Amino acid sequence: MFLGDPSAGAGEVTELARRGADRLRFRLLGTMEVRSDAGAVIRLPSHRPAVLLAALLLRLNRTVRTADLVDVLWEDDELPSKPRAALQIYVSRLRAALGDADRSMIRTGDGGYALHADPSQLDLETFRSLVRSAREASDPAARVPLLSEALALWRGEPLAGLDAGALTREMIPRLVEEHLQAQELSFEARLAIGDAAGVIPELRELVGRHPTRERFWAQLMRAQHASGRQAVALSTYAEVSRRLRESLGVGPGPELRRVHAELLAATDTESMVIPRQLPTAVPAFAGRTEHLERLDGLLPGARLGLIIGPAGVGKTSLAIHWARQVADTFPDGILYADLLGYSPSLEPADPLTVLPRFLAGLGIPADRLPMAAAEQVALYRSMLADRAVLVVLDNARTAEQVRPLAATGTNCLTLVTSRNELAGLVATEQAEPIQLDTLDPAQSRQLLAARVGERRLQADARSTDELIARCAGLPLALSLLGAQIALRPRRQLASFVDTLSLAPLDALATTDGIDVRTIFSWSYRQLRPELARMFRLLAQHPGAEITLGAAAALAGVPVRAARGLLAVLVANHQLVELGPDRYALHDLLRSYARELCEEQEADEAFERLLGYLVHTGCAAALILAPRRDPVELPGLDPGVDIVVPTTRDEAFAWFDSEQPNNLAVLRAATGRADGLLWLFVWAIADYLDFRGRPGYMESELLALAAAVRLGDPRKQAQTRRDLARGHMALRQWDDAIRQHELALGIAEELADDAGIAHGSLSQARVLSRMGEHRQAIEKTTRALRIYERTGHADARANALNNLGWYHGQLGEYEAAVDYAQQALKLYEELDSEYGRAVVSDTKAYALAGSGRLGEAIASYATAVAILRTHGRLGETAECLMSMAEVQERAGQPAAAEVSWTEALEILDVLNHPDAETVRGALRRLRRGG
Repeated sequence: MFLGDPSAGAGEVTELARRGADRLRFRLLGTMEVRSDAGAVIRLPSHRPAVLLAALLLRLNRTVRTADLVDVLWEDDELPSKPRAALQIYVSRLRAALGDADRSMIRTGDGGYALHADPSQLDLETFRSLVRSAREASDPAARVPLLSEALALWRGEPLAGLDAGALTREMIPRLVEEHLQAQELSFEARLAIGDAAGVIPELRELVGRHPTRERFWAQLMRAQHASGRQAVALSTYAEVSRRLRESLGVGPGPELRRVHAELLAATDTESMVIPRQLPTAVPAFAGRTEHLERLDGLLPGARLGLIIGPAGVGKTSLAIHWARQVADTFPDGILYADLLGYSPSLEPADPLTVLPRFLAGLGIPADRLPMAAAEQVALYRSMLADRAVLVVLDNARTAEQVRPLAATGTNCLTLVTSRNELAGLVATEQAEPIQLDTLDPAQSRQLLAARVGERRLQADARSTDELIARCAGLPLALSLLGAQIALRPRRQLASFVDTLSLAPLDALATTDGIDVRTIFSWSYRQLRPELARMFRLLAQHPGAEITLGAAAALAGVPVRAARGLLAVLVANHQLVELGPDRYALHDLLRSYARELCEEQEADEAFERLLGYLVHTGCAAALILAPRRDPVELPGLDPGVDIVVPTTRDEAFAWFDSEQPNNLAVLRAATGRADGLLWLFVWAIADYLDFRGRPGYMESELLALAAAVRLGDPRKQAQTRRDLARGHMALRQWDDAIRQHELALGIAEELADDAGIAHGSLSQARVLSRMGEHRQAIEKTTRALRIYERTGHADARANALNNLGWYHGQLGEYEAAVDYAQQALKLYEELDSEYGRAVVSDTKAYALAGSGRLGEAIASYATAVAILRTHGRLGETAECLMSMAEVQERAGQPAAAEVSWTEALEILDVLNHPDAETVRGALRRLRRGG
């Protein structure tokens, strides 16, 4: 029929009336049709009469109330003003179309209309009659043809093409369900008569169209099993389990679980094995208590554990040791595979080549394996769904290697080891990462003792400690060393120390080719060229820590690119991330990387590192002390990316970041790059002094030796003055005077006015500390005259301030305040905040001496605030101590206690000897004097 076809006119209706005796056939199971006995299609006048006919046919031979028909024909917003009258018109049109002139077919009564016909005239009623007969038949062979005939009546979706609003929304799902149930009944009958192979294609198509209808899945599994495809049936169960969880968030229902259990029970138990595939137990295992407890925390199963760490750290040993400990927790077996992620000669294992081996271990014969990889994965997951199996996947390189092999059963657990972080597994599979680091000294000793015996280690405790330190907590190194010691029972431990010191990688090797170098090489060979280069060059950094900027300089790449390379090396566990933008190399990895680096490549990298340190350090130094005379810098390698600090905080932060490496870098540069060495010491001198950091004296001695080798007397004089500053901090007055005298001697030989003035000014400071204030005034006056002549305003202000201080020390307070005022004026002209702080301290001392305590305290407070802002910790502490004394004199004990306490906090940080003096002052103050 063609709904709403305007060609259906009165002429056709008249013709139908003449054929009124013809018997009609009604079809709803597909596109709705009305046909004569001869097969001619009866056209209906419009859409709504067709809807009316469908409503009447669905309740064949029963009255449909007028109100219900109105609801079917019109939505609320379409309802005509007189719906009953409109309904009567459509009934009349329908009667005319069907040739029901005598109204014997569509009858009126009981408040509605009914369509009367023999049930065999309607395909839906015929279908239902056949299905009822099939259900009543006891013999499956008798049911099959009845159901086949019933299902043949279906031509597609019922009521197709009929937009009947509420009617189709309600009835179509009901009719579809009847159809599906009839199909299920038919498959049951066909399975019962042995037509398993015949139903598989039909069921496979149906589960694709109805993926959540569990009865079809269950019938498909039974058909596959009956066809001898046991493994495929089990893989089907895994497939439906996955689909149900993805679409509905639930697992299989009771019927599917029952069929699955029947399939497993039907498996030939004689062919099933309990896999125990773990490698040989680790001969010596030590420590890792915390990590073993974390692994225990993964139980019960349905979890994925990820042991990650660098080469040789003992990941496999830990995994195997723990797996043997918990073997009884997994009665259905343990599967193990080495995924060869870092093999020196083999490609990483394809998980789909490992899978058949796992299935064989679970008892599936090779001739019963599904051909398709996806079906094998599904079978594997189905096999483990209700079992308790531990799966150990060793040496994984990528998450893609792991995913097909990871057990998803509720009682299973998968344990993976990798040198990579495999962040994808952590993010998407919620893998529990267990980071494996090197052993501590106690654990290292325990491991070594397990190999060679405690008695031998006790015989030479000093050498034992040194050997453990040389292995740096790496279990592989300790194991190889233990093997060497065990094989040579008469050899002294001290000789192994010597060997390790000279050639650590050679010492940690066995004659059969197992050594640290080889293990490291497996990871190194996997690196892309740019990563391999970065790894090699990082080893050229002599310090214990490597900053991001230093790493970028070593490689001669931009900082942003360096960060990306370092992140990959960290993920591969070839580099340790100590904190944001701070890294370290394991000592043995450093030795290995250095072996890989050509001499020229290494020298160029180290020179780039020094250039970075010198250029950045000198810029930062001038931020901390902007009045310093700048030094001339050499050219910089164009590959070095410099980010110059712009504020005091940034300058201090940069110096703080590089501080742990200063001495190591300077020692490595000695005799190799003396010019850069001297410049770097110039850059860090003020920072070390301000912060009270260790290494000041050693760095200045290295700089002095470099200046001597360079034959540069000006650099020698400058360095001797800086050395004198260090001696002063240590209260080594004679040594300080001697260095100043030597520096002055050089300046006088060179007729260097600035050097003479600087030397005289600095020498005067030492003399004042020694109590020789008159001599200090003489030396300072000499410097002042030179500064006045040369126009060195900043140094002149400094000299005036110092004169004020020395006069104050002599009790000449009026002169002291006068000099301080002159210095303050100059510092204000120069806009020097630090100069204001120094003058405020000098002035405060003089004011206090003259009894003007309130003014003195205010002046000290100004000095403290500025010095603290400038990060000059030592000077801040000295100023606080002086202010505390004046506060006590002024009768302000509470304020004095605060000042003493703040000073003590700084001195403790600096590990300064004055800390005890301050503690004594606090005890005295708290006792009440």
